[in-house]
Amino acid sequence: MRVLITNTRLDGRGGTETFTRQLARGLQSRGHTVMAYSSDATELPRMLESDVIPVATDLTRLAVRPDIIHAQHHLDAMSALLSLRGVPAVYHCHGAVWRESVPAHPRILEYLAVSDTLAERLAVEFSIPPDRISVLLNAVDLSRFQPRGNPPGRPGRALVYHSRHDARSAPVRAIAEATTRRGISLDCVGARFGRATERPESLLQDYDLVFASGLSALEALACGCAVVVLGRTSCGALVGDANFDRFRRVNFSLPVNAAPPSASSIGCEIDRYDPAEVLRVSSRTRAEAGFDRLLDALVPVYERVVASHAGAVEDPDAESRAAAHYLRRIVPLVKMTDRLLDGQWSSPTRATSLEELRAEVEVLRRRVETIG
Repeated sequence: MRVLITNTRLDGRGGTETFTRQLARGLQSRGHTVMAYSSDATELPRMLESDVIPVATDLTRLAVRPDIIHAQHHLDAMSALLSLRGVPAVYHCHGAVWRESVPAHPRILEYLAVSDTLAERLAVEFSIPPDRISVLLNAVDLSRFQPRGNPPGRPGRALVYHSRHDARSAPVRAIAEATTRRGISLDCVGARFGRATERPESLLQDYDLVFASGLSALEALACGCAVVVLGRTSCGALVGDANFDRFRRVNFSLPVNAAPPSASSIGCEIDRYDPAEVLRVSSRTRAEAGFDRLLDALVPVYERVVASHAGAVEDPDAESRAAAHYLRRIVPLVKMTDRLLDGQWSSPTRATSLEELRAEVEVLRRRVETIG
């Protein structure tokens, strides 16, 4: 099967970039042909530098026509759908941020969500029939994230491993207080800490206790670290046998209205640390959450969508209506950005890439702060 994967970015260490790499490698290993697409032309030299995977930034020049689009992030997904007439798609939603907003199009035949809560959101907020939504739980590359050996009797080193926090956030301050009281050294990794990592599989080998969410939590569990689930505004429970299923079904996340963190409550979770339990949960993660199992579930979805679309009669009017509805949703944002940039997009030096646009927006932000 020939698969085109879209993603807003194709470089870096973010969750969907990591997933795109794993998906491309996994599909290739099973004999499928894989192409990756992002609308930002500057992605080409940086994408999957260690992988032999074709990268497209102009869909009008594809050498091979895909059988299916694995669509992620609505801007690039709709670009692919509108460029490749007659190609069916699945739309894969990884989160609740704006770039993950879910488009509707006659050729998006099924939707994938990484958690039960996200699947419910797709059904309620975007009026998608539940029978068209499948939950595809996150998975980890077991060959990359290796077990670190037997855990110590008590944790000595802890890590905050999260891209949404910085040193000033309430959860991080509470974690620092709780670990300090117990003589546990604490490090923090993530973009907002000014310390990112391209090799998390090596980093995690040095820590006994990790505060994380989503794929990061799963990676830490696969390595044999004890994990406390860290939300954006709160800090939850230590992952154990009793709550593993529940946390995995919600992608190791916490509700936004969860109770605010405290050093006392976090300390109680740290005190539940049990090296035997850590080993059990790590073994279970490796048995149940390997990426091969995700592929086993995903490839039949592709086959079902391609078979369902075979022989379908094109409906140009329905596709035009879907494109018009989508444009109506994003036009207000484009116009707002244009106004904020004071018409710079219409100048001869207008931004030609996301990086240039980000630089212009940063200049504008500083100008607004100065005025304020």
